[in-house]
Amino acid sequence: MAKANKIIIFGIFIVGQICSLTLAKSLEKQQYGRLVFYYEPGDRLLTERLIKNIDEPLKKIEQLFQESVQTQVSVLITKSDAQFMEYLKGRVPEWSQAVALPEQRMIVLKLADAEQIKKSPTILLHELMHVLIYDHLKGRYIPTWLNEGMADYFSENGLSFEKKIVLAQAIVNKKIIDLAAIDTMFRWNAPKARLAYIEAQSAVEFIVSTYGVERLVELLNNVRQQRSFPEAFVKTFGFDLLDFEIRWNEYIKNKYRWLVLLKIEEWIFALSGVLFLIAVIVVYLRNRKKLKELTIEDFNHLDDGGP
Repeated sequence: MAKANKIIIFGIFIVGQICSLTLAKSLEKQQYGRLVFYYEPGDRLLTERLIKNIDEPLKKIEQLFQESVQTQVSVLITKSDAQFMEYLKGRVPEWSQAVALPEQRMIVLKLADAEQIKKSPTILLHELMHVLIYDHLKGRYIPTWLNEGMADYFSENGLSFEKKIVLAQAIVNKKIIDLAAIDTMFRWNAPKARLAYIEAQSAVEFIVSTYGVERLVELLNNVRQQRSFPEAFVKTFGFDLLDFEIRWNEYIKNKYRWLVLLKIEEWIFALSGVLFLIAVIVVYLRNRKKLKELTIEDFNHLDDGGP
């Protein structure tokens, strides 16, 4: 979260200053390029694994944008929700797992459970993308949908199947959020914020798949040349943001709407109902057949002179 995180920057600035004075005393430190990791004693192997898993992807991202982290960035690893919120003074949404503060050259990463540890390389790459974007633009503004969309797209290599399903449901239910509204997403609840992230990622996917990643870099370069974002966008693509949103909406509808049919749990529920009905019919027919057979046997027994 970069420029759009103005709601937390002032409160967190002090954290960067305090950490620079106290981290070395209470935490262990490990350096990787321009990144300096601070972690609790005993988490060295966890940190080394994290560094190993971001090594190649980060190099590819840096080559892609011809940009690398130029100034030292501190990466603080926290191990609980309480510790994460303590460092950030509670000024971030409860659903956050990490925060990038490019102006303070700092990333705070939460690894409170196995699932967060599993996702940590992708999450850290996401935050590092914010730092790279900030450095490339020299701090100039781009909307949150583009900032978060690029961070997700290039850290994850495209939308996951699960995210596509979420997007398909939003399309079918007519709950797609306007891209401009995503600037306020950090005040939203987790489900709505998750949809906003997915939409942002799909918007960047649309740009890359339709116009190429070179055009995306060109857009950033036009912003860097002290142009406002709307002006830079028109110069890059030849149409305005409203036209872009219309084209993007058509793109996601055509590409993802049908995926709502693949929502497995709903199909399983429907199929279980059908199977239950079939089972009832089969049992009924079987019992009816047995009853008929018993009736015939009784009739034959009477014909044989039975009592």
